[in-house]
Amino acid sequence: MVLRSTLTVSPIGDLILSARSDELVACQFADHTRTDNPYVGVWVSPADSVLSNAAEELAAYFEGELRTFAVPHNVSGPAFSERVWRALEAIPYGETVSYGDIARKLGKPGAARAVGSAVGRNPLCIVLPCHRVIGADGSITGFTGGVERKRALLQLEYRATHAPHTRSADLLSGL
Repeated sequence: MVLRSTLTVSPIGDLILSARSDELVACQFADHTRTDNPYVGVWVSPADSVLSNAAEELAAYFEGELRTFAVPHNVSGPAFSERVWRALEAIPYGETVSYGDIARKLGKPGAARAVGSAVGRNPLCIVLPCHRVIGADGSITGFTGGVERKRALLQLEYRATHAPHTRSADLLSGL
C-alpha cells in the first residue's frame, strides 16, 4: 500500500495530508514536519479521493460548519497511544479535557505524562482533536503546530458554539 501525500491550505498554516489505501493516516502542519517524517509519502494530486475529502472536511471545519470528521482514518502506534488517540475522538467539539482526565478515563490515573506524550505524537492533528487537551489548571499547553495555533483552534470552536449565527468570515477573524 503506497502512502500518498498532498498539501492543503488552512487559515492557520499549510497542512500535509497523507493516506494509505482508502484511509487518512496523517494531517500535520507543513512547517512542523521533519524531512524524515514517516507519514509523508509520494506526492499526489489534491484530487486523490481520500485526500480531497479530507481537505473539504477541513475547509468546512475552518468555516465553523463541521464538528465531526467523517473521512475514513486510521492511525497505528503503540497500544497505549492508540487508546489515547481513540479517546481524543470522544472529546466533544468546543470542549476541553485535561491530560489527567484522559488518563483517568483510560484507567491509568497516574499516567497524565504518558497521555501527554501520546497526544504529542498524534499523527492526525485537528481530525483527532488533540488541541482540545489542556493542562489540569486550564492552561493551553504544548501543541505540535505551536501553542498559538492551538489557541486559534480552541477560539474557532468556542466562537462556532457560542455564536452559531456568526458569519464564517467572522469566525476566522483573529486566527
